[in-house]
Amino acid sequence: MCGRFARTTPPEPFAELAKARCEVGALPPRYNLLPGQSVLAFRLDPAGERELVALHWPYIPPFEKQPKTRYSTINAKAETLTTSRLWRFPFQHFRCLIAADGFYEPKDTGEKRKLQYYFRRRDGEPFFMAGVWGRWEPPEGEVGEAFDSCAIITTEANAAVGEVHPRMPVILPPDAWAQWLDPAVTDPEQVQDLLEPAPDEGWEGYPVGYYTREDSPRVIERQN
Repeated sequence: MCGRFARTTPPEPFAELAKARCEVGALPPRYNLLPGQSVLAFRLDPAGERELVALHWPYIPPFEKQPKTRYSTINAKAETLTTSRLWRFPFQHFRCLIAADGFYEPKDTGEKRKLQYYFRRRDGEPFFMAGVWGRWEPPEGEVGEAFDSCAIITTEANAAVGEVHPRMPVILPPDAWAQWLDPAVTDPEQVQDLLEPAPDEGWEGYPVGYYTREDSPRVIERQN
């Protein structure tokens, strides 16, 4: 799974990378993004233009009567997107890409606490993780504000991540973004093949200690 990640690059460089209109202002770096917080993502607006927006994480299904869910919706498994009642519709119609600079995975060392590893590109460049999104609205007559939320799609780990954890986020290269976001592609089989592990080369991971809610540069420092 991917239950924590970092977004240290400001929104504008992500918008330039995605060639997207930026709908968010200046944001501080986030070294430890956790479920229940807002994340940066780019998607297509109703006119078909790319926009970089803030989305609530995790995904809140539109059928929920309250802005919370009984399901585990931090991640969506690539292998069950077409068969799950929860994920089938957003996978078909509401795909997005979630901005990141790195992500965490836990290693089971046999202890009660699991050692956390931080994974990033070796060249230090930011990247986008595949996701799905949707809009939650309060039931008619109820008080509340509508908002958009998202989930990160995961797949089997590549060799670098697999030494620590069996799964990792789907990280799409730039040449796959247009196909992934294209609303005309409603047949899941046309994009299912994109949901592969990232290439083994070009990635590195190192231990960063144990789980923490702290959000500072210390969280991504290598721990011996």
